[in-house]
Amino acid sequence: MTSTSLPKAKPDLTATRKPTSPLAVFFWRRRIWFESTFVLSMLEPWEKILLGIFKYLPEHVSLMRRRAVYYLWGQEGDERLLWQWLGMGVSASSGPSHGLYKEL
Repeated sequence: MTSTSLPKAKPDLTATRKPTSPLAVFFWRRRIWFESTFVLSMLEPWEKILLGIFKYLPEHVSLMRRRAVYYLWGQEGDERLLWQWLGMGVSASSGPSHGLYKEL
């Protein structure tokens, strides 16, 4: 029986290895700092995606909706303008509310 010696197990550290170019080192340091500060280095890539979808996406959609109202009408606040402009704010039986219309 022949004995075969296996090489020592080496972890794949290519993602955390320091790059050689100065610009790449700058961005690598920022990424490592960000991941270690917010404990993202312990998460798998699919967990990071799920965290972004369920934690940050709903807040971002709400922010985009508020900005759309501001950009379309130049004022913050009344989101009923957006829903009325999209045709979802006023039912056909109740008639239009003249206080909410603004000519474009």
